[in-house]
Amino acid sequence: MKIAIPVLAIYVLALTRIASAEQNCTDSATSEAILDHHSIYIDRKGRLVDEARVIEKQQGARKSTYQVEKAYAQRIIAHFDAERLKNPQLELTIVIHGGLNRFENSKCRAVRLAPHMLEDGQYAVFIGWNSGPFTNYNDHLFRTRKGEHTLSQAIPTSPLVLLEDIIRSLVHIPEAWYRQIRDPIVVSRKFYADVERDSKRRREKLDQIGFNVKDEEPDTGVGGTYWSILNPVQFLTAPLVDGFGSGAWDAMLRRTDLVLSKPEAFEGRIPVTKPEEIDKSNRGNGYAAQMPAEPSDDEFYADTAATTFLALFHTRHQCSSQPGECVKINLIGHSMGTIVANAILARHPRLNVHNVVFMGAAARIKDMENVLVPWMRQGGHDEARFYNLSIDPYREISENGYYDFIPRGSLLHWIDNIFGEINSFKDRTSGSWWNITRTAADVFPRDGDDGKQLRRRVYLTRFPIGGDEKGPQTHGEFDDYCFWRTDFWTAAGPFAKFPDCAATAAIQPVPAEPTLDSLFDTPRKRR
Repeated sequence: MKIAIPVLAIYVLALTRIASAEQNCTDSATSEAILDHHSIYIDRKGRLVDEARVIEKQQGARKSTYQVEKAYAQRIIAHFDAERLKNPQLELTIVIHGGLNRFENSKCRAVRLAPHMLEDGQYAVFIGWNSGPFTNYNDHLFRTRKGEHTLSQAIPTSPLVLLEDIIRSLVHIPEAWYRQIRDPIVVSRKFYADVERDSKRRREKLDQIGFNVKDEEPDTGVGGTYWSILNPVQFLTAPLVDGFGSGAWDAMLRRTDLVLSKPEAFEGRIPVTKPEEIDKSNRGNGYAAQMPAEPSDDEFYADTAATTFLALFHTRHQCSSQPGECVKINLIGHSMGTIVANAILARHPRLNVHNVVFMGAAARIKDMENVLVPWMRQGGHDEARFYNLSIDPYREISENGYYDFIPRGSLLHWIDNIFGEINSFKDRTSGSWWNITRTAADVFPRDGDDGKQLRRRVYLTRFPIGGDEKGPQTHGEFDDYCFWRTDFWTAAGPFAKFPDCAATAAIQPVPAEPTLDSLFDTPRKRR
């Protein structure tokens, strides 16, 4: 009972914080129109959110789930085509938000930003999913076991799972307290940890071997601004974040898979096979011809509305067969949204993506190595660029929230040190500056004889410690800026937060290629 009291207090405090941050920004006809044309939101079962509203707008006729989702995707594409008639250079920008987001604030983001992105020549499509902490912990406790939705197993065993989380909190008290003591030391200007030293040495060589690195000093720590060691409440909440947060994190990871595939792909009812997915050896016997072009009312595909949109957009704007219809695509993921972005590249490798932007990426380094790197080396993506954006690592460690009653650190810091299953260094997050600078030379192989110059298409950006003009200072601040602009991707500040940044014209700098002079640069001394 004693441990339940602080858990309940944190829950109520978090709900209060979330409720105060949310805005009612979707109650006007203009807002609804923006959402209809610029957003695709997927629920915890892989279904299109607000499906009832979509059906009502289709003359009230009851249609199959696939027909509704296909019509929704086609309407977005038709609106894109109409806007492209006004601006033939219009690009498609796909934005996927990260963890700890609810539908309400995700929708507000689309309503707030989509019109301004359109003014910059980018048609935004926001792909959203419910990554709120409490709905995902409910999945962990009452709905899923080992990644599968199974109420018959989950509900009877929920008391045992809750007991396991409580025991985990108690068992991890020594480790949690150690982190509370260690982190203030690491961010101190007077202490130089091994991780800092390793990152510094490797970063100084990245320019010389072809990478584009923006790493403005100062990067020496945050000194006295970190005071969590003086807050004894965190010694109580730190074990609870470990014990109860790990289950929510596992459930959130499961939901990243459901953004592109419905759970029926691997559990429950068997989805209909698409004609184009029939093995070639069976096409001659007429089996493929017997397949319906679309599923009937009681049938369905495992694809979500997001996957349907991506497939239809590629068909409509194929670069190989329809050069005049070729459209440049920017793929932007924030935090856990980068996990979904990786999946998009793996499942839709022929999309004409020119810029891949990871902002505070929660995607693992090895996933980036196994998906993004091979994709960039494929034919057709010779000019694609990758931008990996990080906040200062000392800011990652010292970030505070919920009135500083919970342990310091951004979501990336928590993943690497609490939630994630780290069996090797490459299991760490790629959005951490210290992680990416230590592994970039290994993950992105040296340019070969294929002329694709992979490393020269990779941009590593760290936003320095400072005020708003320096860029994001916390993990959640990326979308407080005009993050869709190239000058943001390369930290070509000074910056202004939204909406002030949208009032100024975008700067489109062309980052300089590494020169011979860079080979003789003297490494900077630590200040």
